Amino acid sequence: MTRLLVISTLLLSLGFGACRADLSDLQVIEVKDLAAWSAEGSDLTICDANSDDTRRRFGVIPGAVLLSSYRDYDTATELPADKSDRLVFYCHSEMCGAAGDAARKAVAAGYRNVWVMAAGIKGWADSGRLVVPGPETSS
Repeated sequence: MTRLLVISTLLLSLGFGACRADLSDLQVIEVKDLAAWSAEGSDLTICDANSDDTRRRFGVIPGAVLLSSYRDYDTATELPADKSDRLVFYCHSEMCGAAGDAARKAVAAGYRNVWVMAAGIKGWADSGRLVVPGPETSS
């Protein structure tokens, strides 16, 4: 019994059995499509819903708005004034729910063109896209 508990714990820590974030109520965009939108450069705001620790460890998408908190950010000051602009939220990976939570907050605030890049910064970097260093810690 103890051996089974140890194996189960090990598998969960490695990500086996972990659930993908539920994004069924949101529009989802793939890395390649976000890269194409970003190259166009029009009415697109990419929003990083990661913590500062995750940003330091994995970097950020160049030009992304670094939300102060994925749940408690201020839509009036951290998002564009035009609620028809395209917003794309991302977090760490498909196993992270922060981007979905941040996107739902934007939808609740009246934004109409809201997307989530489920692959997150991990998927962005793994596809060979440019990642810039996250914020440095203040000392």
